[in-house]
Amino acid sequence: MSTRQTLNVSLPPSQDRFVRGQVDSGRYRTASEVVRQALRLMEQIEHRRMLEKWIVAELSAEEEAALPQELKDRARAHFSDLVDESLQAGKKDGWIDGNTAMAGLRSRLEARFKKNS
Repeated sequence: MSTRQTLNVSLPPSQDRFVRGQVDSGRYRTASEVVRQALRLMEQIEHRRMLEKWIVAELSAEEEAALPQELKDRARAHFSDLVDESLQAGKKDGWIDGNTAMAGLRSRLEARFKKNS
């Protein structure tokens, strides 16, 4: 059984109303459940930020220690799968030079951006 610590927090009126509304809706039983869910979401956002940084740059020793090994392992497996799929596609359909591949990617991203604007 996990131990719990009590922590008192101050909320501005709008956040207090939001928390009470979540409890009143029946979605959560207590304000503590609402806050724990919010913290879980914040943790996921922070892990995603650190994963993105880990992929394109380098993490500090503190960030490296805070990023769960499972997430790093899943990211490595994902990129390994992408490489394998790309190698198979290249062997099957032929290879595309880097400039052509990047132009196609840019075109798809621009189309997606225009669609969502």
